[in-house]
Amino acid sequence: MSLGVMLLSGFLIKRSAGSSLLQKKNKNLFLAGCALLFLLQFIALFYTNDRQAGWNNIRIKTGLLVTPFASFLFSSITITSTKKLLSHYCLILVGASLCCLCISFLNFQETNNTSIFFYHALVSSINQHAVYLSVLTAIGLVFLLERIMKKEFIINRLTHTSLVIYLSGFLFLLSSKLVIAFYIIYLVYYFVHLLQKNKLRRLAIAGSFILCFIILGLLFTTRNPVKERFSDVFRGNIKLITQENFTEGDYFNGLQFRLLQWRFVTEILTENKRWWQGVSPGDAQTLLTKKYLSKNMYAGDPAKGDRGYLIYNTHNQFLETLLQNGIIGLIVLLLICFSLFKMMIQEKNRIASVSILLLLAWLFTESVFETQYGIVIFTFFPLFLSADKN
Repeated sequence: MSLGVMLLSGFLIKRSAGSSLLQKKNKNLFLAGCALLFLLQFIALFYTNDRQAGWNNIRIKTGLLVTPFASFLFSSITITSTKKLLSHYCLILVGASLCCLCISFLNFQETNNTSIFFYHALVSSINQHAVYLSVLTAIGLVFLLERIMKKEFIINRLTHTSLVIYLSGFLFLLSSKLVIAFYIIYLVYYFVHLLQKNKLRRLAIAGSFILCFIILGLLFTTRNPVKERFSDVFRGNIKLITQENFTEGDYFNGLQFRLLQWRFVTEILTENKRWWQGVSPGDAQTLLTKKYLSKNMYAGDPAKGDRGYLIYNTHNQFLETLLQNGIIGLIVLLLICFSLFKMMIQEKNRIASVSILLLLAWLFTESVFETQYGIVIFTFFPLFLSADKN
């Protein structure tokens, strides 16, 4: 509904102002890439074996057209409006996170299970996905931290700083390895840049930097679920993925599973001789499921409603697009990524640039375009954050 309102009102505003809908070439390239990728979903209907799944994929991928175009129509939003919207966005994140923590605390009193304060269990009460909410929280934190650098605060410095500390803590509870690693790298860059810019308060800035990394050091040296998720990446033999067959008891950590997808996707495309056009979105998951079963991977327990690895896609948008739409689709996806890099260079907006880098990194660990939620996040924020400021 909100996207529909944005489309209608944005079109009317542009028309009444007499301005062109296509003025910024870097944004036009992004729109064109999204439109081309959406068009490929229709073309795939001609060679899919599952038309119903193909149409459902098109329903999901409509966001590739609607969301970026709706955001593009508001590309002339003022800097004052952007700050207000992002400030309220951060406050909404605080409200949502408090709701999650309160419900988890009530559940903890009944179960004494600390795991409900972390990862998917933490956000299940509001039907959220921990990784997706981590991306949203990280974007809010980048905005808050960049505002501190410009001495522009929500209410006052104390409130603003408290929001940064609180949301940073919540981000770590969400336990997304990618987002946490990205945030730590950003913090290093942020403090170095702050030290260079503010020479009068170097001692205070350096002290804050040291304190942050003492806390991080404690987090990664003590036993806790966040450390366990990172430690899990380094467990197990990477050679496991080279085996011809597996047993149902074989466990794949996040790194092993994602590397295994590179092997499976190339095998499926070769077996079906569909490197250029892909196997189609309608058949991609079916063929991937057959591959899991043929390799004897854990297929779950039907009695418990557990489907094991069978519910998983490639967890990498580049691989997912290659599997579904072939080399042609991958080229279009790379065009979308190139347009975002071009947008970063031309706009010179650090909030937008950092957020775009995070979204691009996200493509390597999640099949972002396989949910409408992922599409909305990926296509909305780059255009909104890099909007023309009047």
